[in-house]
Amino acid sequence: MIKRMFMTFLAVAFPWIILLMDDNPGGGVVALIMQATIIGWIPASLWALRIVNEKAMAERVAHAEKVVRDAQKKANKKETGQ
Repeated sequence: MIKRMFMTFLAVAFPWIILLMDDNPGGGVVALIMQATIIGWIPASLWALRIVNEKAMAERVAHAEKVVRDAQKKANKKETGQ
């Protein structure tokens, strides 16, 4: 929860950092140029927020897949054990 709040703060305050952390140096430079103006800051922040949300969703999906895999392994062990 704290990590997500911090990443959201970074996305709004410094969108170019989020793009660099996402391994997108070209996007980071573009966001930095956009951030130089107030008008460009808004789309750059929205772009960075989208990346933060996509990463959070990917983490949730990966966790759900792991839970399902573990449940399937447990069910298979139970079937073969009986």
